[in-house]
Amino acid sequence: MPAEPKLAATVILLREREPDLESEDDCEFEVFMAKRHKSNKFMARHHVFPGGSIDEQDVTKKSRERIIGLDKNFTNNLKDVHEIPSIIWIIAIREIFEETGILIATKDAGDIIAITKENMSKIQNYQEDLQKKRDTMTNILTKENLYYAANNLKYFGRLVTPPMSPIRFDTQFFLCKLPQNQNINLFSDELTDDFWRTPKQLLALYKKKQIKMIFPQYSTLQRLKKFKTIQEAFDNSKDVFKGNMFVKSHR
Repeated sequence: MPAEPKLAATVILLREREPDLESEDDCEFEVFMAKRHKSNKFMARHHVFPGGSIDEQDVTKKSRERIIGLDKNFTNNLKDVHEIPSIIWIIAIREIFEETGILIATKDAGDIIAITKENMSKIQNYQEDLQKKRDTMTNILTKENLYYAANNLKYFGRLVTPPMSPIRFDTQFFLCKLPQNQNINLFSDELTDDFWRTPKQLLALYKKKQIKMIFPQYSTLQRLKKFKTIQEAFDNSKDVFKGNMFVKSHR
């Protein structure tokens, strides 16, 4: 019998880029990728977007009460993914904080929290607590009176690992613009050699065999290279249920 796919989420971080007038690549944004640590049992040395699978804390009532900014009309379309679609956003926000230190959280429905000199040390300690399983994401947000800021993640599609794979994931993809006043603080036990490049630049590195990636990353970059700006990518993400933008593979 095929393995049951485990619910997962991955976040494609984007940031603004000044167009290079000497290059044919006029893309105005860059994509974040990092290499999985050589000791990882799964996809070692492959370049990936931050992400991971569902955790016990993600499904608790306490976690679900600390998420704001969801479009309920949209999330109702995702009930075939999970009966409580908000959990998908919780997984994504928890994983990106654990792996990169980027905190997609807010005091209310306003701006994402800024990480300053005054709170940087505390935030990094929280990140380490999460990595070492000393605390949960929801507890951390509760202590700081913060909420999962779901409206800052744009749903970008779904990929289910084929049945013949020994390890399977039902992965939800999100776009997220790098928040102002936040920087990458990489979880080096899992990810190394991080960098920012345009989608076309990353695909060129892959073609030259300078980086490794598998189909989910490759296909996502192929989709992103069609857009010139982050806003174009965000606007297009709204149409994932209208055609080929909804990536799903069961076979």
